[in-house]
Amino acid sequence: MKVYVIILILIMLLLKGMTRVCAQEYRREIDSVNSIVLYFKIDRAVLDSTYMENSRALKKLDDLIKNKLVISNLDSITIVASSSPDGNEVYNLNLSEKRAESVKIYIMEKYPMIKNELIRARYTGENWIDFKRMIETDKNVPYQEELISIINSNRKNEAKKWLIKTLGNGEAWRYIKKSFLPQLRTGAVCVIYYKPEPVEEEKEEVQQKEDEVLVPPRQPEPVVLPTPISMTKPLFAIKTNLLYDVLSAANLEIEVPIGKRWSIAAEGIFPWWKASRADWTMQLLAGHVTVKYWFGNRGRKEVLTGWNVGLYGGIGKYDLQFFDKDGEQGDFFDAGVQGAYAHKIGKYFRVEYSLGVGYLQRECKKYDKVNDTMHGDIKVFRYPWEVKRQQWFGPTSVRISLVWLLNKKTVKKEGGVK
Repeated sequence: MKVYVIILILIMLLLKGMTRVCAQEYRREIDSVNSIVLYFKIDRAVLDSTYMENSRALKKLDDLIKNKLVISNLDSITIVASSSPDGNEVYNLNLSEKRAESVKIYIMEKYPMIKNELIRARYTGENWIDFKRMIETDKNVPYQEELISIINSNRKNEAKKWLIKTLGNGEAWRYIKKSFLPQLRTGAVCVIYYKPEPVEEEKEEVQQKEDEVLVPPRQPEPVVLPTPISMTKPLFAIKTNLLYDVLSAANLEIEVPIGKRWSIAAEGIFPWWKASRADWTMQLLAGHVTVKYWFGNRGRKEVLTGWNVGLYGGIGKYDLQFFDKDGEQGDFFDAGVQGAYAHKIGKYFRVEYSLGVGYLQRECKKYDKVNDTMHGDIKVFRYPWEVKRQQWFGPTSVRISLVWLLNKKTVKKEGGVK
């Protein structure tokens, strides 16, 4: 009986030792993991497992996460997403944000055992750091010194891109587009952090050793996070119709962007003057509201630029009389469809051309102006007094508007922690 007990104890000690060795070996294996790189197709934010090396990277991620030792020692998963320095800068920032969220959603849905707060998604926009490093280390790139000088300059990123694309009649850009941009489209780098404490078996072994200096476990290599990104958020635009201004018809319009494709505008027209010497009267009070839908790729286009279509409606009252001829007073309302196109003429200014077609109805009455009466110059309505209703279907508004866009400066902390 004693022999069986001794054999059983030896087997238990052997199994414990094998478990400790396996744990130590796997601990060394997971400690060697730094990051997993995922790639995205050009202009895409959907994670494609068949693209480039994604299948191998996702399998590696799956093997790590499904292992119980990794789950028990997992501290967090950080996703840092970026895009290549090609195209519109604001669009690229939004694209990198979508890529980071795409990878985060993939991990959350496939591995529900990982708490959501342990998965952090960050985005950096355009990856100029690796872009510069690739140019510096590739001796075959055309105009290498000129490219480095452009990147190191204090110009805005959009100006740098233009200079790079036109350098040497596009020779340098063709080489960059073929050799560098596919690698720079690394949509996300997944960095897995582990808890700094040793595994349980190692703790027991350390506690049993007396007079031994405890060596703290190796800390994971930190990820260099992007610096805060300064951006501007459009608040609203102030507009004036230059055609009305030429006619001395004072007007003002406020337009507010709603999301990326919609905006709403409110216009007021308010000339209210008389020039008795020239026998002119222009008195007009009117207001319009327009709801607009903007076409095109709104990620690439600036806010309130490009083609749009809208529905408008308004009401007003007027008193018009010119060159000592018959005058007219009345009320009106109109509604219709408006098409417009807007383009930039500066950092904060735009010009918009629009034409509205719809229905207009007015009720008016004619009058004659009589001068030098005992009451001064007066307006005498014709007898019998008659209010006429007139209707019109066709063009009801033409605008060439000067637009001033007001922005609010914001800062994305740590590249946009989600």
